Amino acid sequence: MSAPSIPSTFLPRAEIAKAWLVAFAEGFSTLAVEVIAIRLAVPVVGSSIVLTGVMLGVVLFALSAGYWRGGALSATWDAPRTRTILARNLLLAAVLYGAIAFPLEALALEKFLELGLSLPWAIGAAAILLLLAPIYLASQTVPMLAELTNVDGHAGRASGKVLFFSTIGSVAGGIVTPVWLFPTIGVTRTTFVVCGILVAAAALMVAGHARSLRTSATGAAAVIAIAGASLVAAPRAGLFYFDSPYQTIRVVEEKLKDGRTERVLMMGGGRASGIYTDTLETSFNYAKATDAAMAELRPSEILVIGAAGFSVPRDAALNAFVERIDAVDVDPAVRAIAERHFLRSPLSTKIRFLPLSARYAVRRLHKEKRHYGFTLIDAYFGQGIPEELVTVEFFRDVQRISAHVAANVIMDDDIETAFARNLLASFEEAFGAVWVKDVKPDDSYFANMLVTNWPLPDSKLWTGRGVPYRDDRNSADQDHIALVW
Repeated sequence: MSAPSIPSTFLPRAEIAKAWLVAFAEGFSTLAVEVIAIRLAVPVVGSSIVLTGVMLGVVLFALSAGYWRGGALSATWDAPRTRTILARNLLLAAVLYGAIAFPLEALALEKFLELGLSLPWAIGAAAILLLLAPIYLASQTVPMLAELTNVDGHAGRASGKVLFFSTIGSVAGGIVTPVWLFPTIGVTRTTFVVCGILVAAAALMVAGHARSLRTSATGAAAVIAIAGASLVAAPRAGLFYFDSPYQTIRVVEEKLKDGRTERVLMMGGGRASGIYTDTLETSFNYAKATDAAMAELRPSEILVIGAAGFSVPRDAALNAFVERIDAVDVDPAVRAIAERHFLRSPLSTKIRFLPLSARYAVRRLHKEKRHYGFTLIDAYFGQGIPEELVTVEFFRDVQRISAHVAANVIMDDDIETAFARNLLASFEEAFGAVWVKDVKPDDSYFANMLVTNWPLPDSKLWTGRGVPYRDDRNSADQDHIALVW
């Protein structure tokens, strides 16, 4: 027979305070998990509304199921059992997040895409497989706490207070995670923090009650399991590794066939910049072609959108005819990483770094009446693509501030995919004509192309057809996934 409920007026204040702290921790962890899951998917599928929308849908579905089930179960249990199951759920959620979901998310996405699933289905399948169960378990916290604190018969008041603290925790998790935790300790360590919060909440829930020692021991085992899984999944190669709020950044050195060593800056899973370690000269063909184009044009002011390893701005600054280079990148960490770990030297005073989003930066520069003789758009990275930077509207904004524009784009060498044709159509509509130069012919199916609004040596005028990407109708992320996978 279940134990009788304690009259509400006699529930110790400490117990109520613990319940509210646990509710806050659950809310914090749930929003933090959503932010982390989106960030971990970016190197594979890029940042897009599709990614955010599908992830949000799966999270909300798991929350609704957990609320329903948690309320149904806790209504039939006594307080000790409810506390025990609640603590168990939080521990299980921590283990599932730390040992399975976070380490395996990128791999799962890649496998689903390799199987031929479309972008929304691949994201949804990975999220359901890895996130549905732990969110479902953790979200049962809210109705269970409402049941535990409903000791005066006013269920609405009890649930309202629990939801208040859970929602405040969600606000904190949604803000603190990307704004402070990612830049300060990186994404990987942030996952440890979130899992640790859940373990601590489980321990707090049973503190001072029966089975608290058993729960603490289980929590310690959970921490060990999470740490072990993270060590197995952690990258081992490279000179430098950092998870910024925007991308994973690595610096590696590779031996080439000719015996030289190349230092490469990796961003979002792709090779962003490269230099030879013996001479520090750029090693990427597109960068060499860009340098040659600038030498021919001799612009006094240059704009680089997507700074990467700053090799192009560094090379441009060596020219006497160049007076100023503005380098734009949304990630404020890239300059320090480039100077300390990639180039290993300070940048020229000619280079002004603008840590801003490309769309905002271009429009701000137009308001400042800036005009550039040459602009390089080098923001298309890795396996993903910022869809907002391939639209007609963006290209028109760039056209207003620059006479000559080149974009470094990875696409199929025969320019037959929807992504290649639609991107070139967008560029053409904004600039009137588009030329394409394969900077490394016969290299592979995926080719580095310089797309320009004026003819470069060995470039070809594109006369194909495509559907331009626009701000209000943009399928670039899905087209790009179809190209890559």
